[in-house]
Amino acid sequence: MPHLEFNLDGIAEMQTSMKISSLDPVIAAGIAELAGVDALGITSVDGQTETVQYIISNSGIPLNWRLPINEKSIESLMAFPPSKVTFIDPYQDNYCMDFRNAPDMKGFFSQVKRGQSRVISVRIESDIKQLKNAYKLGIDQVEINSTTYATASTPEIQIEALEEITEIAQVASKYEMGVTVCGGLNYRNFRALAAIETVDTLVVNRGVLGKAMFIGLENALRDLMFLIR
Repeated sequence: MPHLEFNLDGIAEMQTSMKISSLDPVIAAGIAELAGVDALGITSVDGQTETVQYIISNSGIPLNWRLPINEKSIESLMAFPPSKVTFIDPYQDNYCMDFRNAPDMKGFFSQVKRGQSRVISVRIESDIKQLKNAYKLGIDQVEINSTTYATASTPEIQIEALEEITEIAQVASKYEMGVTVCGGLNYRNFRALAAIETVDTLVVNRGVLGKAMFIGLENALRDLMFLIR
């Protein structure tokens, strides 16, 4: 069965929008670790490091840090190296990178990984060409956007999206690349994705927060992990 990553972005957004300081991603990270999740995730579009620094220093489980490719992000990454970095494009839909017509960035990704044991991942749509180009660049893992699957308005659209994710996960496995699926997952729609043998990690974010408001974050995450496993 796949591992479970809890993305802290929803907590951070609630803290900002509701102006409640106790809605702290660092505290949520500790609760999620107690609940038994396999990894944590957080996105820093502007390269902010304070929250990430606290989590890296105090957490006993891996952190997946999502960052855009820019100078500030790379400086932050080198100063506070996480277990895994997933590169995103904040100017594209759903933060997905586009490698279909991208210049050769193999040297860049090699430099980012040099001397470090961190895993390098990129967030992409369910596109075989993008996957192949990521493989050519020496990427370790891909994060497949599952938003189309999770928000499908008809069963036909959802089935088609599931087939695309399954296909790209199988091809990635042949390339010996890890596969993470992220985007809109919740208690109702994760099962079909969890059944894909070549998917290594499922990412949950806002999909558990509603239930967490009633039974607590730790219990909400434990319930989801019980269903997955």
